[in-house]
Amino acid sequence: MKVHIALVVQEGMKDNLQKLVNDHKTFLSDNYIISTKGTAEYLHEKTEITVDRAVSSGQEGGDINIANMVLEDEIDVAIFLLNPIRYFPHCQDAYALMRVCNFKNIPLALNVKTADIILSSIAHES
Repeated sequence: MKVHIALVVQEGMKDNLQKLVNDHKTFLSDNYIISTKGTAEYLHEKTEITVDRAVSSGQEGGDINIANMVLEDEIDVAIFLLNPIRYFPHCQDAYALMRVCNFKNIPLALNVKTADIILSSIAHES
């Protein structure tokens, strides 16, 4: 059974996501990836990984779209690499995603190290 993994990243963190995806490319390629439109385009260009479903960009409510998918039990794992230095106008959307992941008991990584641990653990269980 495929794991549904949301990959979301704020500006300034895309290089970190690229490295994470390349480190787990085989596992991610075998599962179902959901992402925001901008992140999906970046990942396809930089890693050649295919995002199975792209929602709106973060500024257009993509983080909320993913939060709704969590509430509908359509996401098993969320990786949302936050930029710890910059504040973004749609940070409340990111907070909503964090809250619903907590509510639904969905593993959520906010940094690369946690994402690496989660992906490695799931890959090991498979």
